[in-house]
Amino acid sequence: MFTGALVELVGKTGRITLIESDSGAVTDARRNFATDATVEIVEGSVEKSIKKYVRADVVIVDPPRSGVGGSTLQSILALEPRTVVYVSCDPATLARDSRIAIDRGYRLDQIRALDLFPMTHHIECVARFIRA
Repeated sequence: MFTGALVELVGKTGRITLIESDSGAVTDARRNFATDATVEIVEGSVEKSIKKYVRADVVIVDPPRSGVGGSTLQSILALEPRTVVYVSCDPATLARDSRIAIDRGYRLDQIRALDLFPMTHHIECVARFIRA
């Protein structure tokens, strides 16, 4: 989860909405951020949960190997975030989802590949998209 690193960045007037489907991660998040009023924790799929929001400034996604996917990414982009940070463990699904973002008016601003699992074929990519 990236929430811990972001709490200081948003300050006391900002807000972080953490959407997580893994119940263990939700339990940990609730424990870690129990006293932090700036963090809202939503247990559920991003695909279903994102629909209750109307606006976002920055969205960070860290999907499974299958990627975010068309309808969920469309719902995220409908919030018109100025920045989308996409953490990907599969370059092919990142490429597929990048096309959707670009077609919706975002440009790939920066991308980094990280070898977090040395001596395997797995890499992580972090891509930043900016609304054009």
